[in-house]
Amino acid sequence: MLTIESAARITAVIVGIGILQGSLQLLVSLREFNASGLFDWNSRQILARSHGASRGWMVGHSGSVWLRIVVIARIVCSVALIAPFQSNLLYASYAVIILLSSLFLAYQIRYGKDGSNQISFIILAGLAFTFLLPTSSPFQAVGLYFIAAQALFSYFAAGISKISNAQWREGSALQSILNTATYGHSTAAALLRRRPWVGGFVGWTVIVVEIIFPVALVAPPGVLVALLFAGAMLHLGTAVLIGLDTFFWAFTATFPAIIFAHGVLVGR
Repeated sequence: MLTIESAARITAVIVGIGILQGSLQLLVSLREFNASGLFDWNSRQILARSHGASRGWMVGHSGSVWLRIVVIARIVCSVALIAPFQSNLLYASYAVIILLSSLFLAYQIRYGKDGSNQISFIILAGLAFTFLLPTSSPFQAVGLYFIAAQALFSYFAAGISKISNAQWREGSALQSILNTATYGHSTAAALLRRRPWVGGFVGWTVIVVEIIFPVALVAPPGVLVALLFAGAMLHLGTAVLIGLDTFFWAFTATFPAIIFAHGVLVGR
């Protein structure tokens, strides 16, 4: 259904949009790394010690300047990753630069990490591998297979984790999440309080979709499309209600790799 080249390019565009959005948000929040900010040098020293990490590579009092330079580099590279009509070598370079900046930021900023950071890192690694290999190489598709496998495993593991939790099985998990200060949504939480069955229905729908999601790899095309649509709606709902907007871009960026792998296994 998709060629290696088209799957890699679509993946690069989607993950590039997500990285651009996240980097712009991070750029705005970097004021908290100034001397009077919440995450100044002294605060980050304490946080590093609490994680048992060496502070040798942590930027010092002028850290907000260096962090801003790295974030701006991510913004430039994400825009370049989205832009069409460039060589594979350039696309691979952008992916590698963003990967290195992700490692740097993960060490410097020890808060606010979630699954979208991890899956984006996996996608960028897979893309870099795919774009670096020549089109004549029989191993060029390995990067896309890696992305697809990681995505399918992530969905399955999330579903197993939820079905193992009593709150998810009882249907009260969503209401609990939407009642929190961090991930809350007062209107949705009020609806679930009035109609608890809605939370149970949505919760079990999420569980079922996540657990059976790996079937997409070998399912008929209609089932594949249905599962991808359900996954996209799941992440869109998470973005709107809970505010985890980066999950939408990170996980939908894996869909072209899944479609490509499906085409190879089931036949084009």
